[in-house]
Amino acid sequence: MNNKVIAKAKRNNIKDIVKIHKKCVVETNADTYDPKVIKTWLEQINEKNVQSQFDSTSWIIIKEDKKIIGFAQYGLEDQTIYQIQIDPDYQGKGYGKKIFEYIENDFIVNKRNKMILNSTLNAKPFYINLGFKPLENIFFGDIEMVHMEKNLSK
Repeated sequence: MNNKVIAKAKRNNIKDIVKIHKKCVVETNADTYDPKVIKTWLEQINEKNVQSQFDSTSWIIIKEDKKIIGFAQYGLEDQTIYQIQIDPDYQGKGYGKKIFEYIENDFIVNKRNKMILNSTLNAKPFYINLGFKPLENIFFGDIEMVHMEKNLSK
């Protein structure tokens, strides 16, 4: 992880965000989910959709040597992490954990007492390792996910 930077995403990053998200679904989630689910999922990932959520939630990017290799979306108001996506070529190298630590710090600084998220089935071990507790399996459309929570109050 040489020269990595985490920064607030800008509108001109949306194309990269969409590209990385689609690549994650195709290369990472496709091992766990049915091809029909993957097809529907991919149809929902587009610039217009990201654009519509850009002002109501926080978006950050992680870069290595000026290349965007991942992003995250979260909301302090509803104490929710919506997604953390790292380009599959860079997964398993600590980037997801780095971006999570940035978000967790933002929650703590803003005096939030917990974090909630809906994890993909394949990301569940990642979030358990970060201290999240699985609460129940839910469906987001056709996509089965795990509703999870992490208590931040000491």
